[in-house]
Amino acid sequence: MSVSSQAEGSAATLRYRFGPFELDLQSGELRRNGVKLRLQDQPFLVLRKLLEGNGAVVSREELHSTLWPADTFVDFDTSLNTAIKRLREVLGDSADVPVFIETIPRRGYRFLAPVQVIRNGELSGAIGATGKPAASGKSWRVGLILGGLIAAALAGGLTVALRSPAPLPRVLDSTQLTFDGHPKGNLNARRGAIYFNERVGNRIRLMKMPEAGGIPVVLDSSFPGLDLGDVSSDGTKLLVGVSGSASIGFEKLRLMDLSSGSVQDVSNIEGNDASWTPGGKLIYAHDRDIFLADADGSNQHRLLTAPGYAFFLRFSPDGSRLRFSVGGKYATQHSIWEARADGSDAHEILTELTEFPDRCCGDWSPDGRYFFFETIRDGGGRIWAKAEKRSFWAGTQAAPVDLTTVPPNYFIGKAGPDGRKLFVMAAQPRAELVRYNSATEQFVPFLSGISAGDAEASHDASSFVYVRYPEETLWRCKPDGTEATQLTGPTLRAALPHWAPDGKHIAFSGTRPGKPWNIFLIPAEGGPAEQITYGPISDLDPTWSPDGKTLAFGELRSEGNRQIQSIRLLDVATRSQKPLAGSEGLCCPRWSPDGRFLVTSHETYNDLALYEFATQKWTSLVKGVGDIGYMEWASDSKSVIFDTMDVKEQAFYRVRISDSHLETIAKIGDMRRYYGEFGPWTGMAPDGSPLLVRDISNEEIYSLDLLLP
Repeated sequence: MSVSSQAEGSAATLRYRFGPFELDLQSGELRRNGVKLRLQDQPFLVLRKLLEGNGAVVSREELHSTLWPADTFVDFDTSLNTAIKRLREVLGDSADVPVFIETIPRRGYRFLAPVQVIRNGELSGAIGATGKPAASGKSWRVGLILGGLIAAALAGGLTVALRSPAPLPRVLDSTQLTFDGHPKGNLNARRGAIYFNERVGNRIRLMKMPEAGGIPVVLDSSFPGLDLGDVSSDGTKLLVGVSGSASIGFEKLRLMDLSSGSVQDVSNIEGNDASWTPGGKLIYAHDRDIFLADADGSNQHRLLTAPGYAFFLRFSPDGSRLRFSVGGKYATQHSIWEARADGSDAHEILTELTEFPDRCCGDWSPDGRYFFFETIRDGGGRIWAKAEKRSFWAGTQAAPVDLTTVPPNYFIGKAGPDGRKLFVMAAQPRAELVRYNSATEQFVPFLSGISAGDAEASHDASSFVYVRYPEETLWRCKPDGTEATQLTGPTLRAALPHWAPDGKHIAFSGTRPGKPWNIFLIPAEGGPAEQITYGPISDLDPTWSPDGKTLAFGELRSEGNRQIQSIRLLDVATRSQKPLAGSEGLCCPRWSPDGRFLVTSHETYNDLALYEFATQKWTSLVKGVGDIGYMEWASDSKSVIFDTMDVKEQAFYRVRISDSHLETIAKIGDMRRYYGEFGPWTGMAPDGSPLLVRDISNEEIYSLDLLLP
């Protein structure tokens, strides 16, 4: 009997399960992780027909007869396209990179994901991505009745069982635990308590709350704050990092005793990340090097050198394997690696997820049976589960299963002690572009308060170019925000766009999946984006010479074990490049409108350096005001406006070129700032007033109830 005929005969007891979704044919309800979704009649019928198709192509004609009787006259193509679009929206699917529904041009549609069939409450079979339903267990039961064929029947039954897929892990229910909307991170759980960091204004707070929910307690609100690394197995101590007290780019490792609240250094260790091993030792990363040490920081020795910036270090519960994430500091995407406990046999894992190349931040369930991790694609975060051991019944290595879909974006936290809960962060990212009004000393919506940043007016102020958040696509609009036109698609992430002086082209930094950031040119009226640099790590922040003939940009390159930043000049006509003398260690150039200067910043972002083309000399313009964000030239080339970030008193400043005179022009205060790809962006409106991006996202901690077969 086909699956289609089975559905018709017993719809009252038939359900389909795929990914985090379950479709009940009796009630017509679609649920995601146990939560009922709104699904209209036509999308429901389309989904049912696709699921009944056993992974085969379902023609548009078949869908026509399913949705409308033969004598019904409708605009079939438009109505079907609308039903498919609405269904994809409910599933969080994409026509460009489909996970569930694939369009077969001029033919129809096909359901891609593996599907489990549940009849009368029991798993009765599965439809694989190949479209072949798995065999049921009936064949060996018939053989058992025939006494002369007992041995053959048992063999047949074992074969069927091995070919039938094991039940999939899934989320049964979810519970929201926090309700303040503040950005959160470094989520951990131990001994009935949840620990996490929370950003409030320019401060990082260290928080604690019960696993069951309740009012969070502030453990630390000092400046610059304590970044949570790990919680000891007995729940009495926290590993924390203190930024600003160590070498640039690293944090000093400290130990907080929860009973006394005291904080002390751990053997002067500096690094990117740290955690405890199952045996109570310390493991930490310093850039690419991963070290193991005793609990007090003594007897340090290097385990291995990762292929990139290493973080999120996690040992398996039995202590036999180490997994860690690679990327982060400069890479456009992350990967997850595994090594033995002694550091040998380091290799990348989860490479089968080719459609989700950006993978990071994994951790085991307490019993070691599952590994949880997150992926990022098209600005959306998902959490996955992977069974660690080969399934006896499936006969193959279990594939990763996505536990969540987008929106919202989900980010990994920590499994509860019994493995039945997973604590995660869920975010609805949204930004608001605002301008400083000097008359009222307030920040007010700009360009209608669009969810965007990286905004710049054309030289005649007739148009704006901007990057829409969180999609990171490039757009153009009128000064009042109308006539918004999209210039790039979802497969090319954009940042830091700048108009050519003649207004005909826009230079910007862009990256495609799996590729580094490089410089692109695109016609201002729209058209194909042309890649004009091919740096292997990153080329960023293009700025035009006033005559439009040259672009200056920041290059990050690798020499041996060093990553070096410098400024390069690119001839737009010939595409030839040359280094700017004396620019090693500098980034983020901005060309003055009169063409005389470049203003840049060192890679430590704590100063401004000025290059004069006539003398070919560098001078220090600003130093000692804290971490500097973005800078812009005044239209008369006599001063530079810049902002500071991650300091006690965030503000906009103006520095005069002639004598380095510094003045405050706007205080940012504790405003929540949206952290984009390269930190919280700031800019300047045509009238010279500062622009920044306010964070109006909503981010909370959730507890997910898991079913882990």
